[in-house]
Amino acid sequence: MSSFVNLVRNENMKIYRRPRTWAMVGILILVVALMSGIVKWDEIRSVQSTDWKQNIAQQNEQIRQHLETEGASLSPDAKQKAEHELKLNEYYLEHNRNPEQSTPWDVVNNSAMLLVLVTLLTVIVAADMIAAEFSWGTVKLLLIGPASRSKVMLSKYTATLGFALFLLVVCFLSAFGLGVLFYGTEGLVQPYVTIAADGRIQEGSMLLHLLQSYGFKVVELIMYVTFAFMVSAAFRSSSMAIAFSLMFMMLGHPIVQILSRYEWVKYLLFANVDLSQYVSGTPLRPDMTMLFSIGILLAYYAVFHFIAWLLFTKRDVAG
Repeated sequence: MSSFVNLVRNENMKIYRRPRTWAMVGILILVVALMSGIVKWDEIRSVQSTDWKQNIAQQNEQIRQHLETEGASLSPDAKQKAEHELKLNEYYLEHNRNPEQSTPWDVVNNSAMLLVLVTLLTVIVAADMIAAEFSWGTVKLLLIGPASRSKVMLSKYTATLGFALFLLVVCFLSAFGLGVLFYGTEGLVQPYVTIAADGRIQEGSMLLHLLQSYGFKVVELIMYVTFAFMVSAAFRSSSMAIAFSLMFMMLGHPIVQILSRYEWVKYLLFANVDLSQYVSGTPLRPDMTMLFSIGILLAYYAVFHFIAWLLFTKRDVAG
């Protein structure tokens, strides 16, 4: 076990001693700051009505009139959406809570959209983990030690996931710090308000909701990183491994959207990697469920690891 820990430590040293790594961290913090600053600047320059209660009351009246005049022609989903919006507005009025008032949690929530950048940066590192050893010619030195190839590969994968976790923490904490800086700490106690299936208003933890949002993105992150790691084991050129991994990541979702009318598309990785589609109630295909997508992801995860292990353990490094 101690040898594996030493291997992981060695891989971490390779990652964090490179200037490229800290440039990535700086880029991530800069993008979070720019996004938060732009949102704050837009709020300042926009003319906001101070009488938010009157605005909500007018919205409620418009919703009621819409339901009375066109309720019979509305689809069940559209009608339910209007009714839920009405209930939420009534909740805001009853609890004297301005839904337009920003809080630090809004900044953290917006930062969840930037996890695609975390994924992108981690994929670059993952795609370089094995291929770079061949590019630099250091793979022979790595494999002459007592550790098996399987253990070496696992240590690289563990270090890559650790780097991904590090970037996630940086993204969350920088967004939270900027949120407190811009909006203070007063909004931290506000609950996350949702409507249950039976129409009841529910109050939950905003922190848990945001962690759930991050969690769904983490699933996507792990799958892309694992694929990039497999690609890294297949190429001797780190630039080729990075390019192929990024192309796979960028083109996957558009391809799935184009093929969404075919039933077999549900077996593709990109159709299942976003588990938040089941929380929003809009899966890619109506016959897909969260358990189905989890099963598909586990199958792909196992296949990616097996191919990576096969390529790395069987590759000839004599040349």
